[in-house]
Amino acid sequence: MDTVLEARGVVKKYRGQPVLDRVDLEVGRGEAVGLVGPNGAGKTTLIKVSLGLARRDGGRVLLNGLDPWREPRAREGVGVVFERPNLPSSMPVVEFLESAAAIIGSSPSRVDWAIRAAGLEGHEWKTFPQLSAGLKQRAAIAHALLGEPRFLVADEPTSNLDPLERREVLRLLARLNREHGLSLLVSSHVIVELLRVATRIYVLAGGRLAAEGSPEDLFRRAGLARLRTSNPSLAAELLRSLGFEAREDGLGVVVRVDGPLHRFYEALARLGREGVEVLGVDLVEPGVEEAMAG
Repeated sequence: MDTVLEARGVVKKYRGQPVLDRVDLEVGRGEAVGLVGPNGAGKTTLIKVSLGLARRDGGRVLLNGLDPWREPRAREGVGVVFERPNLPSSMPVVEFLESAAAIIGSSPSRVDWAIRAAGLEGHEWKTFPQLSAGLKQRAAIAHALLGEPRFLVADEPTSNLDPLERREVLRLLARLNREHGLSLLVSSHVIVELLRVATRIYVLAGGRLAAEGSPEDLFRRAGLARLRTSNPSLAAELLRSLGFEAREDGLGVVVRVDGPLHRFYEALARLGREGVEVLGVDLVEPGVEEAMAG
């Protein structure tokens, strides 16, 4: 595989305690990869080490074929979107993007393209306090696109967004990968958010790699999934009506996923249409279940 990012055996310690313990991560060119795990699993630390923003204590990292800690030019062509974008409060979106473009040498036409690509038409003259959380995240994505990146890294981009905004931001990222060929690494603590975005998912638990594979691989190996929902009894009833084996177990709804994964996607969409919010999906498999708890 032609890789844009390759991390092997990465170790990172804070105050002598391992935060990352021999973790591997790989993103191929043009590939969309998900990084999943609960808060504190090490996702952000792994991203910082992979970008050369934090020093590793062991292992190897190559970004665009270079060690990003020693070679800052490894980050050329890489755009980054953080969980909580730090944006100016008094400047309209378009003026902020034009100023940023002038600093990095991008053309005004690139600003127009980034606004369209991020779905900000009609909002470009608003100041950031006037934007919803989802639109602020779109503005952060537009900013990351100004440098014409070939690789986009988004660290918890849906955190603190409502369900509709989460879906729209994830659709935007998937479209950038699919239609514009951007390599993509997206982290989240909710695996279901990444099912339609990523072709491959890494699951972190306690700083270690608990599982890796396509969404289909992960679900097939687990066989069971536990849904955390706003209405477990109704969720179980609806899933059974759709032909799934489903039961409540005190922690959520356990459902057998042993058929085509698109059926499960469609079932989750049906729950949403019936007013049942899916708060999380845990794969009931040793290691994965531990990783996705919480």
